[in-house]
Amino acid sequence: MKSLLVIPALDEEATLPGLIEAARKHIPDVMVIDDGSTDATCLVSAIAGAMVHRLKTNMGKGEALKTGFDYAIGEGYDWVLTMDADGQHSPDDIVNFLPALDHYDLVLGNRMNDSANVPPVRRMANLFSSMLVSLLCGQRIRDSQTGFRAYRTRLLRELSLTCSRYDLETEVIIKAARNGFRIGHVNIQTIYADEVSRFRKFRDSSRVIAVLLKSLLYWPAGKRR
Repeated sequence: MKSLLVIPALDEEATLPGLIEAARKHIPDVMVIDDGSTDATCLVSAIAGAMVHRLKTNMGKGEALKTGFDYAIGEGYDWVLTMDADGQHSPDDIVNFLPALDHYDLVLGNRMNDSANVPPVRRMANLFSSMLVSLLCGQRIRDSQTGFRAYRTRLLRELSLTCSRYDLETEVIIKAARNGFRIGHVNIQTIYADEVSRFRKFRDSSRVIAVLLKSLLYWPAGKRR
């Protein structure tokens, strides 16, 4: 099974070397998508052993992810794993995903079984959004906002993804569920330190809400897989 780890990054030169080094113990092929950074994100990633694709300007997390997805599909990978670059994910949790890859098409890292360290506002927002996404998917989604995931490339080939920022991660869950793909969950650690979130509360929340509302208006016939 051929897997690629994709890490979208914006000005994360401090955290990337350690993340890449630790992740490559589990997945040798790591690609950092530099989303228009102004620091040494590209340089430190390459030195740490990752492949690097640089976007000339900041395009948004969704576009960075889709760039990685396209590369993985073109190079014949079976799976794409994704994790955030800011240190909120532990590369050691990659091993939790591996047993699930034989059983699902989309595997979501679940922080909610270890939510004591999540700031209360973020925890409540995640619980609320996960409840709404669950209703739209017709199945329980435990952590809809997680960036630590595994995608089967067949799913990525078949779904039409139109969002470009954080809303893409909500879009893909809903479309995967409604097209009959199998969605699973694995527990991951919850790590919060002094990192600065790139999520803009008003603008990015508005985009996620727009995805949810659009999903209410359009419900394609599901496929059996």
